[in-house]
Amino acid sequence: MSLRSKEKLIVVPHRPGQRAKQTLFFVLSSVAIAVVGFVAGESRLSAQNTELEAERDSLRQEVKRLSESDIRYRQEIANLERGRAIDSQAKQSVKSTIRGLEKEVSQLKADVSFYKNILAPADNTKGLQVQKLEILSTSDRKRYAYKVVLTQVANNKRYIQGVVAVNFIGSKGGKKEILPLRDISDVKELGIKFKFRYFQDIAGELILPDDFTPEKVQIVAQARGKKNTRVEQTFDWKT
Repeated sequence: MSLRSKEKLIVVPHRPGQRAKQTLFFVLSSVAIAVVGFVAGESRLSAQNTELEAERDSLRQEVKRLSESDIRYRQEIANLERGRAIDSQAKQSVKSTIRGLEKEVSQLKADVSFYKNILAPADNTKGLQVQKLEILSTSDRKRYAYKVVLTQVANNKRYIQGVVAVNFIGSKGGKKEILPLRDISDVKELGIKFKFRYFQDIAGELILPDDFTPEKVQIVAQARGKKNTRVEQTFDWKT
C-alpha cells in the first residue's frame, strides 16, 4: 500500500460567518474594555478633582484666616508702636519741662542772690559796682554779644549816674593793643552813660579785627555828682 493511501482525511464543516463573528466579538470586547477603563478613569479623576477642589477651598479659607490674622497683628503692632512713640514724646516733653523748670529755678535763685547782694551785701561793699560781664559767641566768627551789669549796692536810696568805658586788651601782630568799645561797635562815645537806682544792663554787639587776639576786658565806671565814685575791674576774655 502506498504512502498516499495511508493518509487520513479530516472533514471540517464550512462556516463562512464564523471568522467574522470572532473578529466582531474581539472588537466589541476591546471597545467594552476601553469604555470600562475610560469610565473608571473618569470616575477616579472626578473623585480626585472633587478632593482637590475641597482641598483648594480649605486652603483658601486658611489663607483668608491667615490674612485676617496678619492684618490684625499688623494693626496691633502699629498700635503698640504708636503708643511707644507717644510715650517717648511724653517722656521727652516731661524731661524738657523739668529742664526748663530747673533752669527757671536756677535763674530765680540767681536773681534772688543778685537782688539780695544789691540790697544787703554780705560784706561791707557799698556804692557803684561792676557786677558782671558776659561775652557770647554768635554765628559770625568775629562777632560777639556783650553785656555789662552795673549795680549800686546797699546805699541805693537815690539814683546814681555817670559813664562807663569798656576796653579790650589783647595782641595784634605780636604786639599788645587796647581797643576801646567804640572802635569795634556802634557805640559812638568813649563812655556809655548810665543812670539807675539798683542796677542797669549795658548790652550790644562788637566785631573784633581778624588779626586781633583778645585776652582781657577792662571796665571803668565813673559816677558823677554827689556820689562821685570810680570803679575799675578787669575780666579774663571768656566766651
